[in-house]
Amino acid sequence: MDENLQQVYSGLAARCNKMKEGKYLMSTGTMTSLLRYITSQPALMNCLERCNYGFRYATELETATAGNIFKLPLGSKKVVALVTGLLFEMVRGTINFHNFIKKYYRAATVDMSFDLFVGSVVMPYLMAFRNVLEGTAEEDSAADDDDDTAVGAGVKEQLLPLIMQFTEAVAADNSITDEAREDFYVMLEGLYYSLELSRAKMVKAMFLGLSSVMQDYKNGAAYIRAIRNILTEYAII
Repeated sequence: MDENLQQVYSGLAARCNKMKEGKYLMSTGTMTSLLRYITSQPALMNCLERCNYGFRYATELETATAGNIFKLPLGSKKVVALVTGLLFEMVRGTINFHNFIKKYYRAATVDMSFDLFVGSVVMPYLMAFRNVLEGTAEEDSAADDDDDTAVGAGVKEQLLPLIMQFTEAVAADNSITDEAREDFYVMLEGLYYSLELSRAKMVKAMFLGLSSVMQDYKNGAAYIRAIRNILTEYAII
């Protein structure tokens, strides 16, 4: 990525990170700021045009919302096209954002639901945008039922930011002991590493271990459920 494109991407990342660091009450403003930035940058609009070529938004959105979780499509170009359209609909009000996150990102509070949405959708969207800008985007196929299959990039795009967000939440949680926190870190790092290696069997083993270690950690229940749902949808567990 050349210097000018890197600058443009840095501006995009700053706005996505502002959503990540913000709260639900700020969401309309931060989403609007993100979309305004995209439409103001020719490089991003050209990228979006490439992603939208041959893309059927209504069909992909119907597929993504067909289950009990919102499932991003495989392939960075499709992620960019779908999430951009979704964000525009949320800002316009044709999709009710509050109802959307409460349905697909169930948690104890609306702020926790918002956090899960940002970790599962907005941060993978940022990663997908980078892949397209760098010319490294691939249209990935989902993992099949064989435990030894490679984990597709689309799965990693959704899970890696979510695991990072989960780790940050553990770090900020003063209700747990230092010993428990260290155990949680080990399991989260193991899951992250297994995804980086792209081996489904290792991912499955690490997730089952994580679920066992964190079974009594109530503040992590929403994250565990979100990770489990994604791994189930892609037939990894």
